[in-house]
Amino acid sequence: MHNILILGGSGLVGTAIINELNKYDKFQVYSTYFQNPVPLNQDRSFKLNIEDPDNISILLNTLKPHSIVSCLRGDFNKQLILHIKVAEYLMENGGTLYFFSTTNVFDNDLSKTHYEDDLPNSHSDYGQYKIACEKRMTEILHDNVCILRLPQVWGKSSPRMNELLNSLHNNKDIVVYPKLFHNTNTDVMIAKQLCYIINNNLKGIFHLVPEDIINYKDFYYELITGLGFKNAKIKNNFDEEGYFALLSKRNNEFPRQLRFTNKSVINYLIN
Repeated sequence: MHNILILGGSGLVGTAIINELNKYDKFQVYSTYFQNPVPLNQDRSFKLNIEDPDNISILLNTLKPHSIVSCLRGDFNKQLILHIKVAEYLMENGGTLYFFSTTNVFDNDLSKTHYEDDLPNSHSDYGQYKIACEKRMTEILHDNVCILRLPQVWGKSSPRMNELLNSLHNNKDIVVYPKLFHNTNTDVMIAKQLCYIINNNLKGIFHLVPEDIINYKDFYYELITGLGFKNAKIKNNFDEEGYFALLSKRNNEFPRQLRFTNKSVINYLIN
């Protein structure tokens, strides 16, 4: 049995990953939560307090995971300390870390889309934290860390979708950026892509993104109209412009059913 520990299993992506991994008999899936146990995995769900540095060490030595997936949120400095402990455990005991990162590692350069081999360049605290994690994890684990950078993540019941629907139902302004290009993914697709990466022992950096980019306003307009709202209050913000977007040189490593477009994200969300 292959033990997999999901750090941050109660979040949107973590929950989808647990649901997907549970389809495989060869995986024993454990997860952590901060406030609410993971419904799909309650008997193998453990409270994790990143304020207590010993908490993660006890958990690792008890569960003895072969693979660890990190979808954690929280204080950046404390997360970094925790991730270093995780990496050192895997270095000493063997295993792979699958670390979810973000488009924000490139948020200081919106002049172009960015690929896996581009040098990260961030001005935000969030982006700089993720860069620091990527660097330290790679220094400790070398080829035994897989970095998975995400675009804007949606789900049918995600906080982002719920916020949009709430604004639409209450006739609130929907702020969009007509000069900005970005791309998207869904919780369900991310989980399927991760399972494929684990099952095929793929390594390195992956941008888990569509095969295209889309104008920010166009994406929201198509999604909103697809949801049946014809008179939404769209408010343009022209302050942000450029390419807050990732593309991938590794899409061809996935089978056809795990390759997609922004339009297919919209179709999934409205159906």
